[in-house]
Amino acid sequence: ECPRRKVNCQYCHDRGEHEFIEGQHKEECPKLPLACPNKCEVGTVPREDMEAHRKKCPLEMIQCDYHNVGCEVRMARKDQVKHKKEKMEDHLMMMQLRLAKTESKLESTEKRVSKLESIEKRVSRLEVMVEQRFEKRVNRLEVMMQQMVISGERQEELLVSTRWFLHLSSVAASCDQVCPVIVKMTQFSKQQQGNARWYSEPFYTHKKGYKMCLRVDAAGNGRGEGTHLSVFLCLMKGPHDDELRWPLRGEFEVKLLNQISDSEHHRHSWSYDNAPNRSAGRVTDGGRAEGWGHDKFIFNEDLHKNDAKCQFIKNDCIFFQVSQKQ
Repeated sequence: ECPRRKVNCQYCHDRGEHEFIEGQHKEECPKLPLACPNKCEVGTVPREDMEAHRKKCPLEMIQCDYHNVGCEVRMARKDQVKHKKEKMEDHLMMMQLRLAKTESKLESTEKRVSKLESIEKRVSRLEVMVEQRFEKRVNRLEVMMQQMVISGERQEELLVSTRWFLHLSSVAASCDQVCPVIVKMTQFSKQQQGNARWYSEPFYTHKKGYKMCLRVDAAGNGRGEGTHLSVFLCLMKGPHDDELRWPLRGEFEVKLLNQISDSEHHRHSWSYDNAPNRSAGRVTDGGRAEGWGHDKFIFNEDLHKNDAKCQFIKNDCIFFQVSQKQ
């Protein structure tokens, strides 16, 4: 007979060519009776009902209800009630052991919390002490500048030093610096000649915020290679990442500081709102994310400016200030 003749499926009554109905359709037909894989007394079950049947089939192998406390016995569903009765004491013992472990973990956690609270109090006292010391240092520098007649070079150094200590006194005086932060890059000429990629010490966008560092390509990168200083921000894996939203969003400003006057600083701002995930996404290993910033941060001729009002490079060092815009 013709394999393309029209026929109806004997189970679901769908109509189609004989070759299709007996082939592909039969492998998918929701009404096709299938034998229970557990060989229970029901016999056959429509394909569409098989999943529901297995959830109540008396011969289906299941875990013990107490598997989460340690019982590893598997049994047919019909034997579940019998197993619970026979192993009641064993299950009770397992629950007692699990409860004891939970209480032990809770006690250990409470001790750690208490220790952390003690450390936090000590850190708070240390912050106050360090801040007071920085304020005294700044005051002494201001008095020195007012009372001493010093050379122009020494006065310039004191201006930078004063700004540095004023900044430190304004942040939480701990090992972790937070924006706005001042970054010092030394041996600049060596970095530029060697075409090196320089990274600053890590800092945070805010207290318990995103951890990042400043990257400087002294000889330029990409479109700025050989003609400009390139500057980027790089995210790092931090201790507070679980509490932060990802990817990073917001706008940052980086200033190249004029070392002889608190004016004419060179600055650029850039936003992470349109940054790719490789730059703004969470860092899960011990490295750094791809940098996000300006490959043409400042033209080399402007960088090496040296006149009575502006000097970015002094004693082979440059200073940057990084801040997050609100």
